[in-house]
Amino acid sequence: MTPVIHGESLARDLRRDHGFVHVGRTRDGNAVVMRKRGRWTVVPLRWLTEEAVQTIKAQAGIGLV
Repeated sequence: MTPVIHGESLARDLRRDHGFVHVGRTRDGNAVVMRKRGRWTVVPLRWLTEEAVQTIKAQAGIGLV
């Protein structure tokens, strides 16, 4: 079974561990918009597979360890 994480947890981790700032939500309320300096990312507020989490982190410029 593929591990999953909820988008709210990912957004919390991005704030706490990587210095992203919560800017707001999308109009439909299904995602949060975050930024860190000139880099922006959108985190869906739903259950995400590990692959989706890694993709979002890569797009946010967070190096994979």
